[in-house]
Amino acid sequence: MVLLPMPQEIKNRDGDFTIFYDTKIILDESCVFDVLNEALNLNQEIFKKIKIKLPITKSFKNDGNSIYLNKINGEKESYEIDISKEGIVITGADDAGLFYGIQTLKQIIRSSAPVIPNLYIKDKPSFKVRGFYHDITRGKVPTLDTLKELADKASFYKINQLQLYIEHTFAFKNLSEMWLGADPLTAEEILILDEYCRKKHIELVPSLATFGHLYTLLTTKSYRHLCELEVKDKPFTWYDRMAHHTIDVSNEESLKLIDKMLEEFIPLFSSDKFNICCDETFDIGEGKNKGLAEKLGKGQLYLDFLNKIIGCVKKYNKKVMFWGDIVLRHREVLKDLPKDLICLNWNYAPNPCEDNIKIISECGLEQYVCPGVGGWNLLMNIYDSAFSNIKNMVRYGKKYNAEGVLNTDWGDFGHINLYQGSIIGMIYGAALSWNADYDEDFDIVDKNISKLEYGDNTENLVGLLRQLSRCQLFPHNYIALWWYNKIFSDIEITQMQKEEFFSQTNEQYKQAHIKIKEILGDIMKLSQRVTVDKSIDFEEFYVSARGIELQNALALVIRKYDLNKEDSILIYEPEELARLIEYWIYDYIKVWRKRNKESELYRIRDFYKEICGYLRDIKNLY
Repeated sequence: MVLLPMPQEIKNRDGDFTIFYDTKIILDESCVFDVLNEALNLNQEIFKKIKIKLPITKSFKNDGNSIYLNKINGEKESYEIDISKEGIVITGADDAGLFYGIQTLKQIIRSSAPVIPNLYIKDKPSFKVRGFYHDITRGKVPTLDTLKELADKASFYKINQLQLYIEHTFAFKNLSEMWLGADPLTAEEILILDEYCRKKHIELVPSLATFGHLYTLLTTKSYRHLCELEVKDKPFTWYDRMAHHTIDVSNEESLKLIDKMLEEFIPLFSSDKFNICCDETFDIGEGKNKGLAEKLGKGQLYLDFLNKIIGCVKKYNKKVMFWGDIVLRHREVLKDLPKDLICLNWNYAPNPCEDNIKIISECGLEQYVCPGVGGWNLLMNIYDSAFSNIKNMVRYGKKYNAEGVLNTDWGDFGHINLYQGSIIGMIYGAALSWNADYDEDFDIVDKNISKLEYGDNTENLVGLLRQLSRCQLFPHNYIALWWYNKIFSDIEITQMQKEEFFSQTNEQYKQAHIKIKEILGDIMKLSQRVTVDKSIDFEEFYVSARGIELQNALALVIRKYDLNKEDSILIYEPEELARLIEYWIYDYIKVWRKRNKESELYRIRDFYKEICGYLRDIKNLY
């Protein structure tokens, strides 16, 4: 039986219970209306498995031959499942506990229905907060239906907090100059999503860039004067959007602008928390405030403005969370931080150091440990690195009594990474943040996710995707930096970066090409075995695999012509490669549009169109 998260306590017993057409789903009279919604979802799960819909009723007692849902006061979010020959009883300590018990039963049904083995489960979470952080600002804005799908998926795996990273992708009423062309979320969409999440026992926590990473705001004609560095009119690059654009902390207009944005954004969320971000303020004290930084120190300059933003949020009675990277870089200011903050302590290395988590713990600040699903810059998430990162960060969170785990999914360099690749890392993070002692080998985890999430009875799918992720020898961000270096004088690639970008041998590229073709064939065979509702997921996997193959082939063309490597091989001649990339982009666009708004898809299309033009001219250029 495949269960994710794995319950804290599970006892197998002799015998079984069989779901028949006359089995009932009974809600105890204490159950609130939302339990009915989940009983309907449970019934749908049963129907998908055995093509029987059970009658649903409400009663003061359990009549037997039933799935009986009830509540008894106990530890928050905990539940018990008792399966015997008489039926199934799910007892939740509260509404959330009952909800999570139903999710576990749905997983049991996927594995076993109609004959359910007799067993007893007693379960509760390791962490109070089990979150997922999804970037919707770096070029891709999901549709409301996709965000609801994400909430459904997250709650199924017992995630109880969702955050959406926003810089400019909300339709602020007086900032159309900032969001036009980004297909932003509207206030109505957020209100609908917030309500939807609450019914799934998910807290939708608002997250808004308020200090650094304000490229789109601070390059407008109206507000560029509020940027720490002088803003010049120049072509857009994904690199520039991420590397600069910190707000001018000494200009009084800066705080007034941020405060106005907060005033409009905060009321849309029912959460009592607010994430002000404030990470990676790379430029602070490097431009207009250089003299002030020399006088006070960059750490103090950061702290002073951080406290002002905190004050703006606290007047709405919200608990403030922020990314901890800057205060950990300037540890002299840690002692002066307000003690009621939540520090989001991130590290995405496969073997992260625990020092920063220990430091925040010793400061007395509440913290979430924040690993990552490893998809940014790439067409397929790097599962080896991401799983190791998640496992280690959760372990440190347990060791230092972190309040929660916030597993992150970013979209650097245009958010080329597709939705489904990150769901696998989200599931693994959910499994560990519910049960921190879960310690299966990664190959077993891959098999379990393949079967439970994708209905793949061969249990091979996620393992194939893990192999595919290892074949990315020349990913999207390498291509972008190489191209920007070629056409823009102010973006340079260091010698070390060049060596990293082109460090693979001809033989490694040949073997990767063969492996990708093999994996594509295997995934296509598996797609015929899974349910129709997974068809978009498999389209994303196909498109990702084909893209990786073509990105690798592009690296070989660059080595031969641009770097003049005489020993270089080619998989495709430049003109043929251009044609294949164009067809791939056409398919990528179709897949993007199935889950996302148009948003900044044009940037990816136009970027690769330029690359194709280069490929068609290359023999004339060299």
